[in-house]
Amino acid sequence: MIVDFHTHVGDFRRAIDTELQPVTWQSLIARLDEEGIDKAVLLPVYPSPENYIGPGFLTGGGMDVREQVLEAGRHGGRIIPFGNLDPRWMGNRPDADFGPLLDWFRAQGCRGIGEVTANLPFDDARVVNMFRQAGERGLPVLFHGIGFGAGQYGLQDEPGAPRLERLLQAAPRSAIVGHGQGFWAEIAAGLSAAEKLTYPQGPVAEEGALPRLLRAYPNLYADISAGSGHNALTRDPAYGPRFLEEFQDRILFGTDVCSGDAGGRMPHLALLQRLLAEGKLSPVAFGKITWGNAARLLGGL
Repeated sequence: MIVDFHTHVGDFRRAIDTELQPVTWQSLIARLDEEGIDKAVLLPVYPSPENYIGPGFLTGGGMDVREQVLEAGRHGGRIIPFGNLDPRWMGNRPDADFGPLLDWFRAQGCRGIGEVTANLPFDDARVVNMFRQAGERGLPVLFHGIGFGAGQYGLQDEPGAPRLERLLQAAPRSAIVGHGQGFWAEIAAGLSAAEKLTYPQGPVAEEGALPRLLRAYPNLYADISAGSGHNALTRDPAYGPRFLEEFQDRILFGTDVCSGDAGGRMPHLALLQRLLAEGKLSPVAFGKITWGNAARLLGGL
């Protein structure tokens, strides 16, 4: 079995054009079939204004969290829905009660929350509050991580990930899944504030905050999707496979495909399959990364 832990449905074009196609439920299922992927985690998008890129407002396209959760249940067990929230909802308070929304998500079959994209620091009291409440209900939370900077979306941190570490400490019962440039840039040390917004290149001369946090906090998981995850695993051909092997119990295969056409496909599964064929990734690690960890984290598939 193979599980794509990071998928979306909707219109992700940054302007009204014809170069890319929206991701529809039909194109998502077709891609899974073509790539030999059995199930996919659906992450509803745009609960936060920071990452709204349009033109969904003008064209529609089913970008509403509630609509996507309800529609996910109509696809024959291929789609595993997550709910999604913004820490500023429910009164924008550090003691906001997310219980009614979390319970509704669970009643609709949602198995987690994400991806969280609010442009707030990881250790903001509102973020900690929401993550804790999700953890109390057994719902893992997947976030997009970034540095501090104008025009960004995602939970914010400085180099070295001190705020993410404080969140991990403050919500130890919550399974927290990392994704995004600011998260994966931390695979190597010596990161600048500017690099935390991008895709650093070159060998991993010294391990960064990400390996350290994975060793120290059993509630942290890593989603390898998008250019950020792929870049981190391939920038140093010697270190990438070692990272996958060491943290094989905490890594999740995902793609983050945001286009319905072939040009938007992602190379992550091919990378894992190549490393397996070359003997650089063990069959046990491959199985955990592609489905075993997802099954354990979600309480079955």
